[in-house]
Amino acid sequence: MKSFLTLCILGACVFLVSCDKRKVARNEEQQTESFSKDTAMINRTNLQAIELLRQRQLDSTLVIINRNLEHSVRINYTEGIGFGYWYAGVVQFYQYRYDTALYLHQKACKIYEDAGNKEKTGAVLYSMMYDYSLKNEMMQVLESGEKARKLFEETGDYEWVYDCVEALIYAHRQLHHTKEADSLIIELVNIAEKTGNKKRIANSYYNLGSYYIDQAYLNLAIEAFYKALRIAEESGDSTEIANALGSVGLAYLRMKEYKNAIKYYLRQEKILKNQVNQYELSVTYSNLGESYNALGDYTTGLSYHLKTLEMRKAMNFQMAISNSLQHIGHTYLLMKDSAAKALEYINQSLDIDEKIGNFSGIAKSYMLAGKIYVNINKESQGIQYLEKSIELARKYEDPYVTREASEALVGLYTEKKHFDKAFANLIINNQVTDSLESGDNVKRITQLEMQHAFRQKQNEIEVTHLQEKIRYESTIKRNRLIMTFSVLLISIVALFVVFLYRSYRKSRKAEKEKEALLKEMHHRVKNNLMVISSLLNLQSGSITDDVTLAAVKESQGRVKSMALIHQQLYQSERFSSIDFPKYLEQLMASLHNVYGKSGENIQYVIRAEDIRLDIDTAIPLGLITNELATNAYKYGFTENTSGLIEIDFNRNPDKKILLRICDNGKGFPEGFDLENSPTLGLKLVKLLTKQIKARLYINTRHGAEYKVVLENHL
Repeated sequence: MKSFLTLCILGACVFLVSCDKRKVARNEEQQTESFSKDTAMINRTNLQAIELLRQRQLDSTLVIINRNLEHSVRINYTEGIGFGYWYAGVVQFYQYRYDTALYLHQKACKIYEDAGNKEKTGAVLYSMMYDYSLKNEMMQVLESGEKARKLFEETGDYEWVYDCVEALIYAHRQLHHTKEADSLIIELVNIAEKTGNKKRIANSYYNLGSYYIDQAYLNLAIEAFYKALRIAEESGDSTEIANALGSVGLAYLRMKEYKNAIKYYLRQEKILKNQVNQYELSVTYSNLGESYNALGDYTTGLSYHLKTLEMRKAMNFQMAISNSLQHIGHTYLLMKDSAAKALEYINQSLDIDEKIGNFSGIAKSYMLAGKIYVNINKESQGIQYLEKSIELARKYEDPYVTREASEALVGLYTEKKHFDKAFANLIINNQVTDSLESGDNVKRITQLEMQHAFRQKQNEIEVTHLQEKIRYESTIKRNRLIMTFSVLLISIVALFVVFLYRSYRKSRKAEKEKEALLKEMHHRVKNNLMVISSLLNLQSGSITDDVTLAAVKESQGRVKSMALIHQQLYQSERFSSIDFPKYLEQLMASLHNVYGKSGENIQYVIRAEDIRLDIDTAIPLGLITNELATNAYKYGFTENTSGLIEIDFNRNPDKKILLRICDNGKGFPEGFDLENSPTLGLKLVKLLTKQIKARLYINTRHGAEYKVVLENHL
């Protein structure tokens, strides 16, 4: 008794465990399906957020991103969480909240890094470069850029490598790392060629031209910029066209050809007004202001500098704001009776530069402030600021500010008869001037050498072009000869094609006549079979013996099943094969109408692959289906009951065709033996199976199940 109870308890435990496992499996399946739907929805709406961001609808973008981020955190969707922090940071960046943007980008970077996603990690690091740049933290810009570049080189994405190197050049320039910047600029052209992207190739020449400008190779700079402009105009990229136009303008500005500079800057302005990047437009306005000032048109120059200041204040870019304030102060200094205004703007610039530690900017502001005080006859204060300017400029190696401030002090100390101080500043001025002139001379020599090398290269190109021209002319002559023979050959081929086409028309006409005859034949066979079916139906009306009546009805069903085959053939465009799934639908609909009894709910279901059969296989297989489905309707179910007849028609894993017919009825009688079955229907099924070289399998466990497997059917 105890053993029995123990077995019962163990059985109950096993049952409960299996139920729990099935429940857990169902829950896991439901959770997986729900997770998949959630992630698809998040990804879809994130794409909408990106589109809104492109349109600068920042508030709407942030609402969608925050909602998706909360959802991603709730379902632990790593990709969605990373995206949420990344693009929320981008929105904050565009709203000039650089600290918040950097914090969010750092979180996104950690998530992608932990997930092992190199591409996304690199992209977020690239975003962080902009955050650090506008916070004036250039060493962090370099660190983020080098990490991002390495990741993109590992993935082989040179488009991103190019963007990273371009940003690294900017950071090195800001830190006065001349050698590093120069090396990267030369490398940039090679990277651009690897991308095959015209926009980036044009941009690489733009950067090369900027390098030449810094080195005072102004003619080479203009050549590089014109090359960038030609490539940009070919590609139709308005951003690159604007960059190239502005660069040409800058080269002319440095060459002191101010009218040419203004012409190119005004062309650039027209393009930039229609673009999102307002910082580039602010640079254009600043350069226009400098050009007009140089021409003595201070009113126009001032109007452009004021526009620049307004735009940069909206961006909250402190270093750029300080630069604009200096330009405005300098412009007021050049104008008569505007010293007070000039000093006001210079002091504002000083406040910003002292806060952000921009010592070159402070030195220049001191120099400008000193000149302003001298103009308003406050020479002692002017001297004080000029001395401070020289001290800072020499410390941070700004020769231009040093030269200008020392030159002003030489004049002031000479007027005051402080000749020792005037002499000391003259020495400083001469040293700086000599250094700059020496550097300019070296640059001029280098420029001449580079121009000579360039002309030599041009000569080589011209020789190559001449050789190509000779080859081209010889190719033209050869092509004319080939063309003559080609025309002759094409004429012969055309005549042959016409002959073939006419032959094809004749054969096609004969084929259509054959098709019409075949269609007519199948139509007549079908009609004859239906006549036989009608005769059997008439004959059955006069038969009183139930056994004979049943036999006639079964024969009528067999005739109808064959008639359906021929009906399909004459209605089809293909006479060589039957759409067997369609045939099964028609056959079962006919049988259901004949054998479906009132009071019974016998349904059928067909699951069939799109397989076509030749007529020699279709007719026997159709008769087999007819017999087995008829048996299911007639004998498979008890009266006043419901049931289901299933028909499967498909290819099994061995590429063999399987016809399965089963029902969930009462099944076979006890002692049933297919081989010794006395019924004509099952004997016919066996004969037809052998005829099409198939195998018949029967399962008698639950209802009746038949499987017919065609062994050698393609």
